[in-house]
Amino acid sequence: MRSWCKNLFACLAVMGLPALATEAPPLRLACELAEEGDHAAAALEFRRLALAAERPADCGGLAWAAAYEYGRADAWPTAEKMLDCAENADPSLELPALLLRAESAAAQLQPEAADFYFQAARGNRAAPDDLRRYAARRSAALLAGMQQTDAAQAALAGAPGEHTEARQALEEYAAGRDKKPLLGGFLGIIPGLGYAYAGEYANAARSLILNGLFIFGMVNTAQHDEWGAFAVITFFEFTWYSGSIYGGLDATHRYNRQRLEACQDRIIGGAGFKPDWQRLPLVILQFEF
Repeated sequence: MRSWCKNLFACLAVMGLPALATEAPPLRLACELAEEGDHAAAALEFRRLALAAERPADCGGLAWAAAYEYGRADAWPTAEKMLDCAENADPSLELPALLLRAESAAAQLQPEAADFYFQAARGNRAAPDDLRRYAARRSAALLAGMQQTDAAQAALAGAPGEHTEARQALEEYAAGRDKKPLLGGFLGIIPGLGYAYAGEYANAARSLILNGLFIFGMVNTAQHDEWGAFAVITFFEFTWYSGSIYGGLDATHRYNRQRLEACQDRIIGGAGFKPDWQRLPLVILQFEF
């Protein structure tokens, strides 16, 4: 089920919607670029419009839109600079700026910083319920990644809305167990067993068969005094055998990562947000759950 909610973050210097509608800068090109997925070009266009805007409120909203598009283009350091410009021009954009700062930190693999920003957003009682709900889910997913499942449950408990699926995902993740990488590598001494320990049975069978064939080739060539062929086969068998040990180690890491990502996907549940392009330079966020 999808519910779209529009939450208005009005600018400090608002002079009425009719005035904004008539005085707003030409946004058509920037919005079309954003909707077509050309995020880098859209960001540049929004940035140009922000620099040309005469009112601080317009400058702030357009700078935020530029930051949003820079983020979608995976240019997060530049997005953060635009967020500084947006908040300097219009401090009332604090909440939407917090969301983008959190997304930036998460994208740059800084989960503690991302959680800090999401906590600030969800803890703001003046924030709309959907914003707090979204921030709580993102925060819970980050906390799960830091193995803080109790804190993740607490984040969901303090947020508006139902979070049944997210709570269940956390409970199942906490009840499960990660595989031990060192044990996976040790079991890999027996070809394929490390893969089997991590649940990768196809890789286990392939490792067992290939190692078995090469070992048979080594024995057969040694029995017939074919030492040149023996040397070549032994070289390749050493590669396959060491691959079994390393593969068992790597497979356990892969298992643990996939288990965590599945939990995080269930917590977030496809939640997201985007601006209403038609209302810029006002920043109106649309949330999807």
